[in-house]
Amino acid sequence: MPADPTTTGDPDTGEDLVLTGVRKSYGPVVVLDVGYLRLHRGEVVALVGENGAGKSTMMGVIAGSVAPDEGTVSIAGLTVGNGGPLRAQELGVAMVSQEFPLVGQLTVRENLLLGRRPSDRRVLVDWRAMDALARQMLDAIGLDISTRARVEALSVAQRQLLEIAKALGRRPLVLILDEPTSALGPTESERILEIARAHARSGGVVVFVGHRLNEVRAVADRVVVLRNGALIADLSPDDASEERLIREMVGKEIAAKRAPKPCRDSATPAFEAVALRGRGVGPIDLRVQPGEVLGVAGLMGSGRSHLLHLVMGAKPVEGGEMRIAGVRYEPRSTVDATRAGVGLVPEDRKVQALMVDSSIRWNGTIAALRRIARHRIVLRPRDDKLEAMRIVERARVRCRTAEQPARSLSGGNQQRLIFGRWMATSPRLLLLDEPTRGVDVGAKEEIYRLIDEQREEGMAIIVASSELEELLRICHRIVVMRQGRIAASLEHDEFNKERIIAAAAVGQAAT
Repeated sequence: MPADPTTTGDPDTGEDLVLTGVRKSYGPVVVLDVGYLRLHRGEVVALVGENGAGKSTMMGVIAGSVAPDEGTVSIAGLTVGNGGPLRAQELGVAMVSQEFPLVGQLTVRENLLLGRRPSDRRVLVDWRAMDALARQMLDAIGLDISTRARVEALSVAQRQLLEIAKALGRRPLVLILDEPTSALGPTESERILEIARAHARSGGVVVFVGHRLNEVRAVADRVVVLRNGALIADLSPDDASEERLIREMVGKEIAAKRAPKPCRDSATPAFEAVALRGRGVGPIDLRVQPGEVLGVAGLMGSGRSHLLHLVMGAKPVEGGEMRIAGVRYEPRSTVDATRAGVGLVPEDRKVQALMVDSSIRWNGTIAALRRIARHRIVLRPRDDKLEAMRIVERARVRCRTAEQPARSLSGGNQQRLIFGRWMATSPRLLLLDEPTRGVDVGAKEEIYRLIDEQREEGMAIIVASSELEELLRICHRIVVMRQGRIAASLEHDEFNKERIIAAAAVGQAAT
């Protein structure tokens, strides 16, 4: 039999993943230029960098979805070459991306076993065997959902875990995890970190891409830093302090963490909810003052997102009462909420907020069209374009023109665009669901700055986040949800990670 023409012939590659002279450009812009990088079996290698640093391109090259202009990727001595994703999968690469390439109309078991459904001679598909295999894959990561549930009905966090279960079901040699904990709370995130460690212990290679630097340092055997497509640093965990990583990633120091300025008291709250109830949530009592940032913490499934959707009119209210600036507020839709002065930056920006193939201009001005038109029957294009330019400038969206599609923006710029959309409506209450999910440390700082600016102008803000560091940094108060109810409420001088986690896990704040 002739030798495999894809064999590199270099015995030194062993069973490792090796990138040699990999370079990728789009037009005149070089997005990836890595001379040599070797990832060993049995280790977790964290890949960090700002949005646009080249992380996605590198992952695509390894997974076969991006063809490099120069260089090779070899796995266990065999090159991926131009074989595409199928070749990479044959060599043992599995990638869990942020995009969740799941089929929403299909069930959990069908998604887990797409392309490899068990069958026998009597029936085309052996559904009993499918259920058993799917259950085994879900149990391996501790995901307790029905194998027959439709994926479109799952939460973002559940879909993330489902993608990981699907990838592990292929028994890969190389497991790429792209922001695997961005939609999860502390307990679920630790489960994912342990999955990564276990895969490495079993002899696999794990490429862990993350923006939560504390998790990166906790899980990684090495931390590789990319900046502007180039390999800037390859650090041990001992050398990868948060300050060092930030400096290597952005090339500058980030402002020191600071507590938010006290909000001004008001006899009339900006928002108030009394005995608010919806499906699986409540009764909830909340009060937010003008200029106050209220954090909502809790584990996956605690009801954080559902609460915000109730307030925004995206989910039906089953009981209780809400008031905006003292006026009774009964939204029957998100349109009612917008007219009452409420805005929502949702958890999944690409699915729930953006029309990614439409222009930045259209995505930015859509919530303020009534004001821009000034009660005219027809919106003047000139007014729309001027407003879009103001939104882009105010929200610091980096783009060539407001007419380019929203999908062309980085994650951080997409998120700032959604902020700009609501800032253009001057809402009394802004709801933020995982506001920095999937953005780098530099983009986070800019989003925090936008939050500070709106708070200082008197806007009330409710932030639901799985990142405790984020809540501790930007919030005046934090409420902790568990099983759809508020388990604890902490003032700023009572903030403590252990208390928040205890309240989320067992319903009682630790002392």
